[in-house]
Parts: sequence; structure tokens; C-alpha cells
Amino acid sequence: MKFLLFFSLLILSVSLALPKSSFGQDPTYSQFNLNQLYYNPAYTGYHYGYQVTATYRTLWPNVRGKQFPGPLSTYHAWFDGFINIKNAFYAGVGVFAMQDIEGEGHLTTSSIGISYAQHLPKIGYKSDLSPRIRLSLGFKAYFNSIFIDWDRLVFTDQLNVDYGITGSSAFSHHGTFRKNYFDFDAGLLLLNNFMGKDKWYNELGFAMAHILAPSISLTGSTEDRTRLPRKYVLSYRSTVGLAKGKLFTGPTILFENQKDFFELNVGLDFFVKPKLNTPVVPLNISIMNRLSIIQGKINTSAIMIGLTHKGLLGKKNAPIYSIGIAADFPYMGLGMQTAGAYELTIGIIIPPKGSNGYSSCPYSTFDHVRTVNNVYRGKGTNR
Repeated sequence: MKFLLFFSLLILSVSLALPKSSFGQDPTYSQFNLNQLYYNPAYTGYHYGYQVTATYRTLWPNVRGKQFPGPLSTYHAWFDGFINIKNAFYAGVGVFAMQDIEGEGHLTTSSIGISYAQHLPKIGYKSDLSPRIRLSLGFKAYFNSIFIDWDRLVFTDQLNVDYGITGSSAFSHHGTFRKNYFDFDAGLLLLNNFMGKDKWYNELGFAMAHILAPSISLTGSTEDRTRLPRKYVLSYRSTVGLAKGKLFTGPTILFENQKDFFELNVGLDFFVKPKLNTPVVPLNISIMNRLSIIQGKINTSAIMIGLTHKGLLGKKNAPIYSIGIAADFPYMGLGMQTAGAYELTIGIIIPPKGSNGYSSCPYSTFDHVRTVNNVYRGKGTNR
């Protein structure tokens, strides 16, 4: 544990010492609750089972570009699992792949990598109550490849106010080009079960992306401004049970900063569980406001509405599926002339062998309450 804390502080110190002159922004998602691993590697193994999830997002369909998958599209898929060794060592491991397409597909960024999280659950632990505080430290290492086709791009010296696109450009690059590089992320996650009574949950996360600040120049430049800016992510979620366990609600806050770009997502989640004996919370409604600011100016902001359904693929102890859809409705900046953004996420979680409980806590697909109590009291996953 001391080594992990020291390593985390070392990463923070190195990241703050690296140059800050850089450009570019990362993709973002509308459904934080279904894409936590993208924002923070400390979520690896968070569900105490084996998870496979995939997300497709298309941004601004009215922008000129490919009709499918869309002019600005992102694919993301990952697998992660929870490891419990002799009820004394708890960790999560995962792998992921991602592709981001910009414009007419001329600029494509592909990523593949691994993630790891060390879970430290018995902080403030008492045998008669659930663990009150759980700390997780996560790391993500990945390989990236940027591809561009220079011959299909239009440059400013080809534009004529009267005739549109004319002639050829004086820009010297031609053909296709690929830039490869490695990168590294780190994060921590703190979960609080208030007073250990399973009635009020709080979740606080912090992550740093692009710690290595690699150069992503497509022209061979080595200037500091060609380095990929580090991204800082701060998240907070909370839920309180209402209506005798049939309704949960709470805020979600997600803040991102990447050089001159700032984004703040604030909203409410509603988790609806009509039947108390249902082992999963079947319906999640999310309403959020996204405020984007770049270089001190208001950027395109939006209202985001998400809907997620979860269910069992069979009887008790069966795998759990989830289907989430979301839409962005811009109201500032470019507005609805862009046609907004749309997102689809599908996933499945396989409970660990011997698991005997599912979740009354709405964040986890199966039981953070029962499973965590058993695992962290040294009883494995059997009741």
C-alpha cells in the first residue's frame, strides 16, 4: 500500500513538471455511468465480476463527412475483471481498444491498451457494518496510432471567395502518414458508504491522462506546442435511497480540463426499481447540463438526456446486460444546426463464481452491498 501511494505521488509530481504548451482535445461521452473506465482507470474491476462493454458515439451528424459511421465518431470497447486472492488481495485488470474518426475519416486515431487497479477496501472497516471507505488506485498504459491522408485535405490557400476550392496547395506533404506513440494515465477512486449503513453512497474520483505528454505532430515538428496536453478529470457521484428502496437519486458532477479547454457536466440521476425483489435496478434516467469553455470563450454547450436499462439473462446469478442510449441537445455555440450528438452503449457483466447477491446499490450492476460484505469479511462470494 505504501508503495502504491508513493508511486501515485511520483506520477503526480512528474506530470506537473512536464511542459504545458500543447494542443488538442480528447473525445468525451454523454453517459459517464457507463464509460467510467475511459475517464479513470481506478474503475478497473469496479463491478466485482467480468465486464464486456462497447460504446458508439456520433457527434454533429450535420457536419460534412461520412454518412456512416458519421463525420465525428468514436468507438470504444473494453473488458475488465475483478481479482480476489485468498480474501487478502483485491485488484482489477482490463484491456481496451478505441478509435476516433474526425472529418471525412481523413484523420483517425486508434488506441489499444491495458488497465490495472489496486483496491484497498478495509479503510474504516468494522466487522458489524459494511466497509465505510474503499480506495482504488488505477493505471492505464496504451499504444496510439494517428493516420491522415494529406491528399484528401483542403488547405486555406486553395479557397477562393468567388470560386470556392481552386488549384493545388503549396503545402508540401502528400500521400498518407502515420504517427505512433505510447501514453500513460493514472487515477484514484474513493468510495464512501456513510456510517457503513448502506443508505448513502458517495464516490469521488481524480485522474490524469497523457502523463507522458507525447508529441503528436503529423509534420515532424518537435516543438513543445505539438505535445498532447495532459487532461485532468475530477468526478463526484452520490446516491440516496428513497421510497423504501424503490427509488434512488443523486447528483453526478464531471469536470475536465485539457490545456485551454474546460468542461463541466452537472446533473441528476434517477434509479427506478419498481419491485424490491428485483436483483438489479432496471431503469436509470440521467439529465445533465454540459458547459464547455475554450480559450476563455463559451463553446458549444448542451443538455444531455440518457436512459439505461439493465436486466438478467436468465434467473438469479445469471449474467447481467445493460443497454444505454443518450442524446445531446446543444443550446449554445453551434446549437442544434449540428443535429447534436448520439450515443449507444451495450454491456454484459458475468458475476464471479459462487456469487449469491445482486445490487441494491444503483451504481453496481450486481450487489456492492452483499458481495462486498462477503468478500471483504473474508467469506469469499458465498453467503
